[in-house]
Amino acid sequence: MKVAEQYEQITQRKLPVHTVRQTLTELAREAYDETFPSATVRQFIEAWLKSKAPPIVAQATHDFYRKSMTKFLQFLGPATELDLSAVTRKMITAFRNQVAQKASAARPIMTLKPSSFFSARLSGTGTLSKTRPNSVRKTSERARRPFTVSEIRSVIGVADKEWRSLVLFGLYTGQRLADLATLCWENIDLPRNEIRIKTRKTGKRLSIPIAPPLKKSH
Repeated sequence: MKVAEQYEQITQRKLPVHTVRQTLTELAREAYDETFPSATVRQFIEAWLKSKAPPIVAQATHDFYRKSMTKFLQFLGPATELDLSAVTRKMITAFRNQVAQKASAARPIMTLKPSSFFSARLSGTGTLSKTRPNSVRKTSERARRPFTVSEIRSVIGVADKEWRSLVLFGLYTGQRLADLATLCWENIDLPRNEIRIKTRKTGKRLSIPIAPPLKKSH
């Protein structure tokens, strides 16, 4: 009877998804003395961060992930202790909008990791799933395009001195922002006209010719 009543309420959409899961878990515990695998939002994030700990990723990358996820947990407040299914597309969108409003025009992408991370795990119902559903495309499969010349000029036009350098170095070297942000003068060999860099993600050492426009701009 309990199961029948539960299914009736689900059919009539009278219960939120996380409540349905909690109720069914309790029914399973009463009937079979077993529970469904579950995790709170906080537990899920902590487990994910452990899976991305060094040496799987660089320490700086892991620190960035933790800082970003901590901001997301603070945004959710008490909801962090609910089941993962309690997080909805609406919550993620609200977090993304809040970050975009507080951050400068050049920085939102660096603080939106939780938004893209959880969006990739949303099911078709708008709630979270612990596994990525087939209906959701992987980030790597999304269509991308390069910036146009006018777009680059627009970015440079509003950037301060530091960001202008990062944009130009990215444009003429093709390297990641994290690698470029840690460049020192010892990485620049002017007599040989080279930029020497060790990538943080792969540890690969590169010698990149300094493009004339880049050299002229500095």
